[in-house]
Amino acid sequence: MHQYRVCVADDNEEAASVICEGLKMNGYMAFAVHSGTDALEACAQGNVDLLLLDICFPDISGYDVCRRLKESPLTADIPIIFVSVKGSKEDILAGYQLGAIDYITKPYNLPMVMVRVDAAMRSKALRDQLRSEDEAIMDSAYTDHLTGLRNGRYLLERLQEEVEEAHRYDYPVSCVVFDVDDIKAIDEELGPVSLDDLLVELGMALRNYSRTYDVLARYDGTVFAAVLPHTPLDQAMGYATKILKEVDGTTFSDPSFPTEVKLSVGIVSCQNGSAKGADFVLGEAMRGLLKAKSGPEGEQRMVAVNLSDS
Repeated sequence: MHQYRVCVADDNEEAASVICEGLKMNGYMAFAVHSGTDALEACAQGNVDLLLLDICFPDISGYDVCRRLKESPLTADIPIIFVSVKGSKEDILAGYQLGAIDYITKPYNLPMVMVRVDAAMRSKALRDQLRSEDEAIMDSAYTDHLTGLRNGRYLLERLQEEVEEAHRYDYPVSCVVFDVDDIKAIDEELGPVSLDDLLVELGMALRNYSRTYDVLARYDGTVFAAVLPHTPLDQAMGYATKILKEVDGTTFSDPSFPTEVKLSVGIVSCQNGSAKGADFVLGEAMRGLLKAKSGPEGEQRMVAVNLSDS
């Protein structure tokens, strides 16, 4: 079970110590800071699950601390409960308007503080669970469930982002598409490996030769694609050549259904706004792939185009 970490920010060391001891007795990890600046620094380190925040500090006010935390994507999700002697309706309203989830006025009853903290943590746990489920649903919508690679929808969205970035910052990006040309059973009686098993192994081969920030996808059927940021045409051709050699030299599902596979490749590289968008770039790569597939048998099964030169 996760043990929540609570930061108690109060310039009164004795008051902060009392709350910390109460939190620890109730199963929380707790520590105290005594200035607004220290509260900001503690939260920025990324290990605070809840902030109990006073308002009156010698450096910056608790209101300013709250405002800054909510403005930063790194700390905006940290729940904040104000604990202050400032208890007018205007003070409490200001706290809620800044994004606090609760407001406790001093003097307080310590057991009631624990009740409010428990409620805040239950709400946080529920929000985290819902967020995790939403992310899992989103991830599922962008994943090819046979190979574990991304799918065509994700490929187009990421390719669009990379083309725009390549134009904005003047660096090359390449798109490489592979398709299965030929599947040959080495033992005709056994027959070839199943297509699903073959596609899984091809996906693994792509992973072996790709960087962590390359975008790999099973685009459709037997067509795979890779988006290679910061990669000019010659390097993209080198990447594709390595994969062709790897696949050519591999007997898939050996020894159960030994199978040889041949691939064809279409490659497009662009830079500095030469491409019109993801659909255009992928379309050019697909045209190159079709040319590679229709070329004379025995020749290199690769067609590459540099859109930056067109």
